[in-house]
Amino acid sequence: MVVVNNSKIMKKIMKNKKLLFIMILAWILVIPDTMTQSLTYTSTGDSHITVIGTSSLHDWELHSETLMSEAVFSTGNGETLESLESVIFILEKTTLESERSRLQRMAHEEMDAENHPEITFRSNDNGTIQRNGDEYEVTATGDLTISGVTRRISVEATCINGADEIVCAGTKDLQMTDFDIDPPTLMFGTIRTHDEVTVEFRMVYTQ
Repeated sequence: MVVVNNSKIMKKIMKNKKLLFIMILAWILVIPDTMTQSLTYTSTGDSHITVIGTSSLHDWELHSETLMSEAVFSTGNGETLESLESVIFILEKTTLESERSRLQRMAHEEMDAENHPEITFRSNDNGTIQRNGDEYEVTATGDLTISGVTRRISVEATCINGADEIVCAGTKDLQMTDFDIDPPTLMFGTIRTHDEVTVEFRMVYTQ
């Protein structure tokens, strides 16, 4: 007659159940990491940038809708934005236009558009992302180069991840003299633009 040790069988079953539970829990925890992917987005024609400044007489603006940007985002479950891996921005200086043609010409000259035709920003660290409801607060740190002078800056933007696009908007204050740019003057120096400018941007990205 075979005697069955029920207690040993139950212990074995319970041990297997615990092992199965641990395996299922580990699998669940691993899923978000395995589903994270890097996606490359390119700016569309709906993107634009505006440089806003002041002078001793009136405010002024330079505006461009001709620019190029590429951003690489890490996305997680549900296409949430997890991190900004990299971003690059390129703007041809001569595409910056103003309603005041003389100011526009002077700005291009002071930025040495002929010898340094592009303004570029390239991130050199992973950007930080904080989610706030349907919006993401993104910070990118990198090198901004204007007229051959490079400065390390941080740029903050608020991004919305839509069905077919990511829209990022923000502002950044800059000093022209930090890039060896003399603030333009008009009317034989009687009208002087101030050193500080505010850059407003709205970038629309699609894959």
